[in-house]
Amino acid sequence: MSIPKPLKPALPSALLGAALALSTGTASAQADNLEGALERGATHSVLWFASPETGDLIGQAFANDSQAGQTILARCLPDLGCAVEAARFADEAPQEELERMGFSAQPSGWTLITHARDAYMLTNLPLQERELQTRHGRLSITDDHRLLFNDRAVLDSPPAPPEAPAVAQSSAATPAAAPSPAPAVSWTQRLSAWWQGLWGRLLALFGRAPVTVGTGTADATAAAPVTPISAATPAPAAQGTADLVQGNSRLDIVAHFELEGQDIVLLQDTGGTACPALFRFATLTSQGIAVTPEFGTCSDIATVAMNSVTLDPVPELLVSMAGYRGPFESEQEQQRAYRQLHRFTLRQGVIHEQGYQKP
Repeated sequence: MSIPKPLKPALPSALLGAALALSTGTASAQADNLEGALERGATHSVLWFASPETGDLIGQAFANDSQAGQTILARCLPDLGCAVEAARFADEAPQEELERMGFSAQPSGWTLITHARDAYMLTNLPLQERELQTRHGRLSITDDHRLLFNDRAVLDSPPAPPEAPAVAQSSAATPAAAPSPAPAVSWTQRLSAWWQGLWGRLLALFGRAPVTVGTGTADATAAAPVTPISAATPAPAAQGTADLVQGNSRLDIVAHFELEGQDIVLLQDTGGTACPALFRFATLTSQGIAVTPEFGTCSDIATVAMNSVTLDPVPELLVSMAGYRGPFESEQEQQRAYRQLHRFTLRQGVIHEQGYQKP
């Protein structure tokens, strides 16, 4: 099987930030602002960067114990985009020494950062599109932030409630019962009602409510909705009450991967200060489209890459992001969350959270 690649230029672990033209020469007479994706090493680390003119990969290295290293590593997390202000460089980078340090790539050239005034993290996603033509159909986003597939609204896949033990039911006919003030409510019904209420409150935080499409009543036990493709016969209109895939303040296509037999798209739902962003994957095949529930920490500082460290023959996609605590949390809690690296993996159509790592 051929190795799948993103449709935008693919660089080590999809780590590169916004393009910034940097010379591979020696000295920098003046301080520069630069961006890159951080890969941390034992004694030296590197900010990976691709030249917008040539596409060449540049390694912007620094010693971890240098002034630049202490500034950058205190403010940026591995794999995420990092911006450095007022960076200065050594007259000459130790090319051979850096190449022996076992970084994930061998760039066209190296620079050595010796000083940095400040650094901060930034998002590092390859796209920001409202329309995308894939091998299996066309995705587009409306002015009110709804996701369309071949001009048809896509239905959401809310997370399944916790499984409850099956309740045995008698096959014998049940005689009519005498009228009673109120029917007894089982614990499974209470659990279901609690879950529906929780899901509704989560939607309310994003300023949403369930959307009624068409007429009739949806089956509560139906499987996750899929919008099918049919060139000859259009898919029937959605019936009943269901949630549409819709952004809060904005919805964007931020990554696109072509795998064997399927296209996978990452969507970013932009919110407000309480929760700046959540994400979801959409998988497109010849059978249609299916979306995952939203996931994330609420941070909009994220990157996506093919997960190469897996024994599964089916490729996995890995989304890494910073932690997040909203403006109502203490400054200490906000900073603590900001320094945590979270990873989410798409495996066989299901999102798995790998927990968080401290730098």
